[in-house]
Amino acid sequence: MDVQERNSTRVYALSTGPQLPEWLSDRARRNLSKRDESVRRRIDLLQDFAMPSTSSKLAQSPDGRYVMGCGTYPPRIRCYDLSELGMKFERYLDAEAVDLLFLGEDYGKLALLRGDRTVEFHAPYGSHASIRIPTFGRAMGYEPTSCELLVACTGRGAKGIG
Repeated sequence: MDVQERNSTRVYALSTGPQLPEWLSDRARRNLSKRDESVRRRIDLLQDFAMPSTSSKLAQSPDGRYVMGCGTYPPRIRCYDLSELGMKFERYLDAEAVDLLFLGEDYGKLALLRGDRTVEFHAPYGSHASIRIPTFGRAMGYEPTSCELLVACTGRGAKGIG
């Protein structure tokens, strides 16, 4: 990032700076960033990384290549590809998303906990299935070895305990 100051006003040149070749491996990129100061201080801007009103949840995929965000009004999710520095897709929902969880290494398998007591499963082509839960959910956890999705809820259970 190049910084210039004129008449007590700072101007940041975000487009200047070294570009790393795409054919470099991740290990070579890390080594280069350790040695070269200009590569280490470089800024990459992610295009369209915003929601129209507010964002309620952000999550990064386990492989580190995608970031998924949930917006509140209108309810939507957006997927951003970090290697391409842009938005991959956007999907609108019927209700606000309370929590989201990656079930696979990338955006292909996704679980959404919605505010209307619904857990919705998404695939690359869109919504795959949805399940209604008895009480309002607050958070989710995934156990990949047993393939169990755990949903933490509020309120009393079916037998009045809770």
